[in-house]
Amino acid sequence: MSEYRLEKIEREVVLFLVDGLVLEGVVFVSAFAYGHSGAQTLLELLREMERFLPFRDRAGTFRLINREAISHVRHVPEDYVEPAPLGARAKARLFFFGGETLEGSVILEMPEDKCRIKDFLNVAPAFFPLDAGSAHYVVNSRQIHQVVPL
Repeated sequence: MSEYRLEKIEREVVLFLVDGLVLEGVVFVSAFAYGHSGAQTLLELLREMERFLPFRDRAGTFRLINREAISHVRHVPEDYVEPAPLGARAKARLFFFGGETLEGSVILEMPEDKCRIKDFLNVAPAFFPLDAGSAHYVVNSRQIHQVVPL
């Protein structure tokens, strides 16, 4: 290994792209996170500023995926347990431009007086977590065209 190369960890994911394409494979998170001990989380990786995300599909093909083309990502929860975010939980059904829908709960990390799902979505980072019970997602808020609070 080169002394200039950073150690990466492969994370299994399913990428749902805005054109309806579904890709199964791995993304590469850093073994060392910036803001906490342990490895970088998938959410931190998706929130990075770089436009393209390295990805290797199950056939072994390496690709660079434009983050804006990702509507949502399904994943297995990580071993690293992030501190529990403060905020109320809100259940919602999300409708994506590609025709896909998801239903689950979002933690509204907002001040108490601005704790509606509308408030959260209007200031949410590009990617935020959605817990759908048996499945866990990271959602691209820029690819949602409609939300129905439940």
